[in-house]
Amino acid sequence: MSQKDKYNNLVQSIKDDEEKEKEQNRFDATLEQTKEAHSLARKTLDATREANEANTKTLKGLNAATQSADNAITGICGAIVKAQQTPVKTRLDDESLKQLHDSHTQWLGQEKQTLDDHHRQQEESWQKHSQRLTDIVKNNEGVWISTKLFYIVGSLSLLSIITIAIEIAFYVYFHWIQ
Repeated sequence: MSQKDKYNNLVQSIKDDEEKEKEQNRFDATLEQTKEAHSLARKTLDATREANEANTKTLKGLNAATQSADNAITGICGAIVKAQQTPVKTRLDDESLKQLHDSHTQWLGQEKQTLDDHHRQQEESWQKHSQRLTDIVKNNEGVWISTKLFYIVGSLSLLSIITIAIEIAFYVYFHWIQ
């Protein structure tokens, strides 16, 4: 074997070693990624198990709440049915009728007294207002206008109020309702 062949074999051997080293580095990187993926998968599996356990507990709680609500509704319905089936006894004898008549007469007397008091208060108020108007007329106080002017001003005021009310109604209809 010649020197050149030895040299070529040595170069080839170095290249093969470098290739093996690169291959080893790639294998190490792949192994590290695989370990990380395995760790992540284990964590995900643990989290999934915990979530499943939590869901199971929640489901049991919801089922218990549903059963409790059903029991409460059944109890309420039973109480209603029992109340509907309970007979109510009433009697109306002469003594009860007399007591009812006396209570009604007493109530009517109170209402009559209240109405009389109200009527008296209205009379007093009417007298005070009448006296005040008489004093105003005697002293020539206030503003006096002719009947014709009163009807003109009153009509225009009424027309203005109606127009404003219609405008407000249209505004509300077109801006708030639609």
